Amino acid sequence: MNGYTWHWEVIWTADFLSLVLAGVKYVILVSAAALTIGSALGLVAAVGRTYRIPIVNQAAYLYVDFFRTTPLLVQLIWIFYVLPIILGFSLSAVTSGIIALSLNAGAYLSEIFRAGLVSIGRGQRDAAHVLGLSSRQTLRYILVPQALRRVLPATANVFITLVKESSILSVIAIPELTYAAQNYVTTTFRPLEVYTALAVLYFLLTYPLSVITTYLERRFVVP
Repeated sequence: MNGYTWHWEVIWTADFLSLVLAGVKYVILVSAAALTIGSALGLVAAVGRTYRIPIVNQAAYLYVDFFRTTPLLVQLIWIFYVLPIILGFSLSAVTSGIIALSLNAGAYLSEIFRAGLVSIGRGQRDAAHVLGLSSRQTLRYILVPQALRRVLPATANVFITLVKESSILSVIAIPELTYAAQNYVTTTFRPLEVYTALAVLYFLLTYPLSVITTYLERRFVVP
């Protein structure tokens, strides 16, 4: 690295800034969609595993174990290239990326939600039963709201992970930040400056989320 001359002007061009704005849009879009869908999948799996609901319990067990023990990159490639062959129709890169991130996030969120449900004392279930609430009503109105409140900080951490893992979508040509940076390097031949800027951009995206997560951990601490 001795004698290397940095040319930071390459990252202050209109071309680079336009690529960054477009890349950030895709990062936020894909991450938010994956968190929303993954939360729904995770909650269903968590309820199924916690309450031993037939069929749902076994399906949730297989789903969680599979997506937690296989690499996200393999899941993404399989969904993008193999799943369309099985289904008989093609999936766009963005759709494939959202599906892969959602399924992966859902597996981890399932364990987070399950921990939240288990953490609620048995006494609240008994009290709900005395009040005449059915198991479904108890789950919907008493247990799930409390569990979601308790796991909110951990869920925010998952969103941070999704923002960072969205960079892997560059392998299927989704024009998010990493893909945009890779393309820009091929035109400027300044990888050190561009990838340094890329690292800073991801920091600027995730650090505020990290601060929010810390606040949530203090705000919703379980006594």
